[in-house]
Amino acid sequence: MKILCLHGRGSNNEIFQTQTAALRSILDDFTFDFVQGTELHTEGNWSVYTTQFSNLPQYAYYNPLVPSSVQDAELHLLDLIQAEGGYDGVLGYSGGAAFAAQVMARHSRQGHSEPLFRFAIFINGGTPLKVFSLSEEETVEVSVDTAAALDKELRDTYLRPSNLRVRKGDNRADAEAAIASRKKEMDAVTMGQLADGRPFLADGEVGVTRYFGQIDGALIDVPTLHIRCPSEEDPNLGLNLLNFCEPVLTKEHYHQFGHDFPRGLDEMRKMAEAIRELAESA
Repeated sequence: MKILCLHGRGSNNEIFQTQTAALRSILDDFTFDFVQGTELHTEGNWSVYTTQFSNLPQYAYYNPLVPSSVQDAELHLLDLIQAEGGYDGVLGYSGGAAFAAQVMARHSRQGHSEPLFRFAIFINGGTPLKVFSLSEEETVEVSVDTAAALDKELRDTYLRPSNLRVRKGDNRADAEAAIASRKKEMDAVTMGQLADGRPFLADGEVGVTRYFGQIDGALIDVPTLHIRCPSEEDPNLGLNLLNFCEPVLTKEHYHQFGHDFPRGLDEMRKMAEAIRELAESA
């Protein structure tokens, strides 16, 4: 059983390998391939894994402030999957889960008769992003409230204190250059609103917004396992991704670690059992 592994935003392969070590040792008849992001991430994350277990640079798979980079990342991963001969399943955590769902949706929209993966495991999955051509979507004038809410979200994400300091161990010049670049990108990106009410960011001819199952439908129609914290209040950290998948093919496993990666041997055994059941059902 060959599994593609995609780490969370602000992480790297070393961190994700540490997070999944116990899980992979239980599923020792599975093969796990890790693909690392290339978009430098400067934030000093709160997770125990990212603050204590890796001195290597952290990455994301794309930069939402440059919508075309999201599209490029999806196409690059599709090429990589094809070059590797395909995978049985995908395991994604947080932003990596969102990225996996985006690529699956793109593959489906391209009209392929076979799914990209036979099954998917999403751990604390983020809401996938939808990239689109501005000429192909109906837009309306962005409302004052929508623009204000989107601007606040961007500032809370990219300009909060933890995102404006250089992480211990990072190259200061590179990190400061990345921070300066983010500020320029925030000034350059434009805001808009789709006719269905969703806000979007645009950089010329390409826009990016969030997928929503209630609007876009269930675009993932293979068996999926959603490992998430039931007390998580932000729907963009699990629930929206669940609603993006075919309901009759979804299974859930709950944990109590918030948005952090689940831990503890007993928890890993339960997750491994759920993953094996999912793979065997696909």
